[in-house]
Amino acid sequence: MGMTLESVRFLIEARQSGAAFNRVATLGRQGLWVSPERLAALLREAQLLATAGTAAFECSLAAAEWRFAAFLRGLGAETVVACDASSYEGASLIHDLNRPIPTEWTDRYDAVIDGGTLEHVFNFPTAIANAMQMVRPGGRLFLFTTGNNYFGHGFYQFSPELFFRVLSAANGFETERLHAVADTTGLASFLGVKYPFPIRSSRYAVSDPQAIRQRVLLVNHEPVLLFVQARKLASVVPFREFPQQSDYVDQWHEGTPTNPLDQSTRAGGFTNWLRRRFSEEFCRETLPRLAGWLDPLRAWRFRRKLSFHNRQYYRRVDERDGPTARE
Repeated sequence: MGMTLESVRFLIEARQSGAAFNRVATLGRQGLWVSPERLAALLREAQLLATAGTAAFECSLAAAEWRFAAFLRGLGAETVVACDASSYEGASLIHDLNRPIPTEWTDRYDAVIDGGTLEHVFNFPTAIANAMQMVRPGGRLFLFTTGNNYFGHGFYQFSPELFFRVLSAANGFETERLHAVADTTGLASFLGVKYPFPIRSSRYAVSDPQAIRQRVLLVNHEPVLLFVQARKLASVVPFREFPQQSDYVDQWHEGTPTNPLDQSTRAGGFTNWLRRRFSEEFCRETLPRLAGWLDPLRAWRFRRKLSFHNRQYYRRVDERDGPTARE
């Protein structure tokens, strides 16, 4: 997938907030789609690079065989290694993530970064467990992976709920940030020349479905990425108990299924009267068509509720203070 301007911002924000990057492992040897000049400017703005060192840093990035590793050294990395199933891109840790990692790789890295690998690994539970085990206690796991509208990109498109449940205390982690953003780099061709171009897009903090006691949904037309930052609390074997979707757990504990058509007492009485008086076909098909004449904006409201405009589900990152605020 490669690291874009927005994913670079996410890592810089983590460094500003105290995340360590001394020893870093990446899943796959990720590319970097940001110019040396822009990277240097971002690090200066974050007070992670002195003006006097800007020229030298830009030169090191421009000359680097692996530019993303050079950028990570700007975040304080002393060691950067890549793990991949093949050495074809120069990875130093050769391993198929479908299978458990060697024990000597566990609890070893301050930061493990997936820039777009996990969605391509068939045995996802083992692959994510491998990434989690590579992080040392107190270190961070960073995931930049696919959400909506990445049909055909890899094996999987992921739901935020998956990562909230996987990166939990039961598995030795806490999810510190989980953001969603429409993809911020496109590809085009003009006069036969292929080139990438930036797409300006807002980033949204995603609510934990368990916290708000309902599913967090998104229906949209743009490809959406998930950015995840989780801190390792303790070294435990992941998935001694398998994660369960939170709304089902609530239903099991309460003994009642969720009904999206639960009515108030008054509305329920009216609905029951209609069902007694008219056929089910009339109630399910004819009445909704007739109601459309009285409620012409219902489709617009329904789609808006399932979009980034739903503030119960999503909050723009630049609406809040702190190191995650954007320009």
